[in-house]
Amino acid sequence: MASEQSFSHRAQRADELSAAVAAMTPPYAPADARFSLAALNAAVGAAKAANTAVDEARPPYQDQTSDRAALLKLIGPLVTQSLAYVKSNTAWAKRYDAVKDLADKVRGISPPKGKVTDPVPDKKERSRGERSYVEIAAHLKRYISRLDGLAGFAPQDDRISIASLTDHWTLLNGFNQTLPALAQTLADAISDRQEAYTGPAGLKFVFDGVKTSVKGQYGQSSGAYKSISGKKW
Repeated sequence: MASEQSFSHRAQRADELSAAVAAMTPPYAPADARFSLAALNAAVGAAKAANTAVDEARPPYQDQTSDRAALLKLIGPLVTQSLAYVKSNTAWAKRYDAVKDLADKVRGISPPKGKVTDPVPDKKERSRGERSYVEIAAHLKRYISRLDGLAGFAPQDDRISIASLTDHWTLLNGFNQTLPALAQTLADAISDRQEAYTGPAGLKFVFDGVKTSVKGQYGQSSGAYKSISGKKW
């Protein structure tokens, strides 16, 4: 797959081809209007616009993806700490296993082998790396609800308070709501750029057609053709 730099370089080489063709004498006059100088310039413009669209769509997606990953790294230890706080109070001993089960789901910890916990027939367990962020948010919300249901749950460390954990859930849920749209915008921009460069009427099609047209108009041994023959896609 072409690199980001190669897209820019190809547009630049097409610009150079356009400048060289514009300077030819007698004036360049292709047999096929699809390979006119105007068509080449239009294809270059479309390619550059497609580059810009990708450049503009990528940072919002990358930034939010990075921020969400950082948030999850923060949430994990807080869940572990809040679980330890629950365990430290014997009054909640009967609720501990249920709380821990949800905490493990948030943290992606699988139950020990041999422990049966609501098995789902014919459902393959997914690895931690494939877990859906939406599922994690759902588990976190249920975990917070469990903590809130414990009579007297009021840790001194505000970082594991119901309010603080809820704030983290709100942020995570927000990322989950906005990232799919950002991802789609970026994917569409990348797809549109590929079309602008290598589609049926894209820049490569016009680029190659112009070179062939110059060869046909001026001749293979002409100075005009020799000036552009070395310009590779």
